[in-house]
Amino acid sequence: MLPKIKASFRHSLTILWARVVALLGLLLAVGEQVLQDPNVASAVQTALQPKYVPYYVIAIGLITELARRRTAGTRG
Repeated sequence: MLPKIKASFRHSLTILWARVVALLGLLLAVGEQVLQDPNVASAVQTALQPKYVPYYVIAIGLITELARRRTAGTRG
């Protein structure tokens, strides 16, 4: 089963990471209805304060670079 999963991402950690990021974006978009609940909304707002956004962007960039470096030298 693991070879099939790896094949679905073309054995690329970068493609896997891109799909994870896209899926999280989709879940956030769909979860907008859930955010109508004041308890959930306040918890999300606490975690996603604007002062933390630069750190999220830095983390996403670092993970993306690490994923790309992992496979950058494998193609000849």
